[in-house]
Parts: sequence; C-alpha cells; structure tokens
Amino acid sequence: MKVAAIVPAAGQGRRLKTKTFKPFVRILGKPLLIHTLESLKKSFDFMEIIVATAPAKLDETLALLRQHQFRGVRVVAGGRHRSESVRNALLNVSGDCDWVLVHDAARPFVDGVLVRRLLNAAKATGAAIAATPVTATVKRSGARKDVIFKTEDRERLFLAQTPQLFRKGLLVKRYRTLGAKALLCTDEAALFDRSRVRVKLVLGDPKNIKITGPEDLKLFKFYSKGKS
Repeated sequence: MKVAAIVPAAGQGRRLKTKTFKPFVRILGKPLLIHTLESLKKSFDFMEIIVATAPAKLDETLALLRQHQFRGVRVVAGGRHRSESVRNALLNVSGDCDWVLVHDAARPFVDGVLVRRLLNAAKATGAAIAATPVTATVKRSGARKDVIFKTEDRERLFLAQTPQLFRKGLLVKRYRTLGAKALLCTDEAALFDRSRVRVKLVLGDPKNIKITGPEDLKLFKFYSKGKS
C-alpha cells in the first residue's frame, strides 16, 4: 500500500495555556511536533508525510524540520479549522499514493502496531479509525446544560483517536460532496457520517494520548520514561 501521512499542525493550543503554538511547545528538549513525527516515521514506511501548519508558521516549521534532519516531509499552509488544514494537505498528496493516513500533531505516541491494525481494517471498506471504548457512565443534558436529560448506552460509545486511514479517492470525494459543510467536521471520520461508506472501528491505544491541557504534559513525561 502506498500511503501518505497528513499531520494537521496549525492549532494554537489555547487550552495548553501557553503563548507558543502547540506544535512548537518544547517537551523534554524537543517540540511536540518533532516527537510526533519521529514516532510516525517509525510506525510505517510512508511514501510521504505532509504537515499542514499555520500560514504564519511556515518558515519556522521548515526550519524546525531542517534542524532535526527530517527528509521526505513537506509543509503546506493550514487553515482556520482542522478540516481545512487536512483538505489543503490532501490537495498536495502525490498522485502515486492510494491511501491517506491523518494523524494529530498532538498525539506523540502513535506506533506501528496501531497503524498496521488500521491498514488491515481499511482494506475492507476503504476507511478505518482508531477509537477507545467509553468506560465512564455518560449523561446527556438538556438544552440549557443544567439538568440531566438521559443516560446513554456506553456499550456502543467510543472515543475517536487518530490515526484515521482512508482510501484517497473516497476522502477527496467526501470533501467535494460536502463543500463548506466539511469545515464543521471535527475529524475525518465525521465526513462519512450518513454516507454509504462504512468506517471500520479499530481498538485504539489508551497511551495514544492527545496533548490538550497542562496535565497532559505530565502524562507525556510519564509515558516517555517507559519508552526509554
């Protein structure tokens, strides 16, 4: 399989409570984006990796890749929304690539086991995502969010992760079909809601955390000790 990896990395990371754009926040001596790219490159032999960064950070991203001697990684301008960043990168994927894997810049612990599970699952329908089962009891509130409306059946609820893997032609078609509505989607699997494409579900990894808030930085350092 000829696979391109897309890494949306245009987020500002306001919940991380830092003035630095999240992909450039340094943890254990290296920017978060570099940690993620290192793990991604080890996980699979991608034909190419495309990073979609904030337009104002294009030069800084290129300099960072040169500094850490990353080859085979291209950089494109991202958008205001995650879906726009992915779309911009998708338009730059080489024609030789049949598949596209999308992975968050803020998930530095992706590994080859998870990527291989996605590759095997996606062959059946052309789409697969990693997700973990919901273990807590989930409540739905009323419109004002001040009272409980109902308790959800957690047996059928999952928390989506990345990587998410798609046949390139299917992903391109969904972006074209949805048009501006695609910008409302918070992940790529959502593009296929109410479509005929069945998105396969692959058991994700609890350690495949997303760095969102300050507490996640502590968790990153904890998991990193186990890798060394």
